[in-house]
Amino acid sequence: LTIEQSLRRVVIAGGDTSSHALGEMGVDALTIRMPLPASPGSPLCVAHSRVKAIDGLEVALKGGQVGTDRYFSAIREGLGD
Repeated sequence: LTIEQSLRRVVIAGGDTSSHALGEMGVDALTIRMPLPASPGSPLCVAHSRVKAIDGLEVALKGGQVGTDRYFSAIREGLGD
C-alpha cells in the first residue's frame, strides 16, 4: 500500500508488529527526523532501504500506551505531539 499510494509518511502501530512490518518493507535502518517530546521513544524517523520507493519514507513506530490522543494527527501534520 505504501508503494502503490506513493506515501511519504506512515505510522505503524504495535511494538512487535512494527519490527515485522519494517522487515517486510525492506527497511535496513532508521534515523530520527524529529523527536516528539510528548511521546518519548516514538519519534518520527526516516527509513533507509535498498527498495527505492521505501528509502526516505518517514516512519513513526507507535508501541502500546505511547502518545497522547493527538499522536496520529500530530504525525500526519509533522508536528510534535
